Amino acid sequence: MDGVLQTMKINLKDITLRYFNARFLCYWSIVWAVGVMAISPVVNYVTPLLNSGYNSQWTPDILYRLNMYWHGGIFLPWVIVLLTVVYVVIGLDSMKGVLGRLVRIFLFGFGFFAVPLAGIGGIFNVTDKFAWGIPHLLEYPGFAVLDLASVAIMISLIVYPRLSGKGYRKMGLPFYVLLLCVIGSFIAAMLGYVAAYITVSGPSPPIVSHYINSTMYPVLGYYNSTAVITFAQNVVGSHSHAMLPILMAGIVVLVAIVCGYDVWSKGQKIISSIGFLTMFGSVIAVLGIYLASGIGNYQVPTLFASGPNGVAQDDIITGVVGLGALFVLVALLLASGKKGGNGHTIKDPLFASVVIAWIIIYLVIPVNGFYINFNEAFYSGAGSAFDDAYTRFHQDYAFFLLPILVTTFLIFEMFEISGIKRKRVGYLYISGEIIIFVLGEIYSMVTLNPYVLYGAGFGGALVAVGALMGARALNKTGFENNQLGSERSQ
Repeated sequence: MDGVLQTMKINLKDITLRYFNARFLCYWSIVWAVGVMAISPVVNYVTPLLNSGYNSQWTPDILYRLNMYWHGGIFLPWVIVLLTVVYVVIGLDSMKGVLGRLVRIFLFGFGFFAVPLAGIGGIFNVTDKFAWGIPHLLEYPGFAVLDLASVAIMISLIVYPRLSGKGYRKMGLPFYVLLLCVIGSFIAAMLGYVAAYITVSGPSPPIVSHYINSTMYPVLGYYNSTAVITFAQNVVGSHSHAMLPILMAGIVVLVAIVCGYDVWSKGQKIISSIGFLTMFGSVIAVLGIYLASGIGNYQVPTLFASGPNGVAQDDIITGVVGLGALFVLVALLLASGKKGGNGHTIKDPLFASVVIAWIIIYLVIPVNGFYINFNEAFYSGAGSAFDDAYTRFHQDYAFFLLPILVTTFLIFEMFEISGIKRKRVGYLYISGEIIIFVLGEIYSMVTLNPYVLYGAGFGGALVAVGALMGARALNKTGFENNQLGSERSQ
């Protein structure tokens, strides 16, 4: 009997090590995210992603179906992975006691189940009434787990300098920018819950409708359902517009840490510090403007206006986040391939894919976006179809796919995927992201020919194959916990 119990203990330990740790959760999340993306054509046939008939009466201009698909199928596993990366590179895996156990339970234990629940829910969540509301309900526990894990990571980051004995002064600027990004993304998530509540439940109980009407009255001058719709859609827009640049800023910090920030030269750290300080200030500004315009009644003004042309103030502020990231990119490139630097080189295709992704993000979002803003007379009139195409292109590609690609680089770098597998993943990433960029630009700016879009889809398939290839290599490296955190957190 004792032998049987001992065998059960060993098996339980093996299962725990294999399935409830950082490495496996990253592998698990990648496979699910790619799988959900792969079946999107079938999903679109069964419950069309862009069918406005599935929209809520309180958010009629928001594509409810597409939002739920992205949130459950792609967004949740992405953020789960980002939290896992933070957990490893900062050194939270060394935390003992109750807090350390809670982080591991919420992130690795519950996160294991949250990813498929949210993925399945995201695929079939058409409305809260579709299929007896089961798909809609499946996403709730997934995002509850994400919130619990986020809070646990946030608290861990706050107390880690003291518990680790390093002290708050020695943590370095990247640590505090990352902490702000974690806090900021959580605040942005709360905006999403406000929007989700109104989308599903409407302006009830009376205290909600009273707040909405009293808030929107100075802007609209009347109380009715239009005020609720305006408020709800403002919150949805503020949620997504705040969340994505804040997450991207956090990814920039993680890239710097993983790529050897602690061994960069003094000059490289000075350059990157300009970027980190710029991102820190602009993330605070992003939170301020989107809280004011989301749950308040602040109307974002258009700057440099000339007739219908001009740039929205919030676009300028989020562009400043990108400006800060540009300084970090320069420091990263200066450090690459040099003795005493980060050991990376542009000749490494996986590292090169990150640099290319970084550049493409600038080309697609600020460069292309500002061009459209200053030619709004055309894009809001005769060229409105191109504007719609660009909106989808820059959201799906520059705000989602490319940051997710960089996130997978962080995973593969943390767990030291190397050799021919690393090169193959890198080349697939480079090929895919360039194909998508070129054909996506042609489709959204020159022609709306669907065959061009199909070609861009082929580029997306190359990126997906690269991600799966990297995940398979991750799978084969073993699943024991990787103790990388403490040596990379400075």
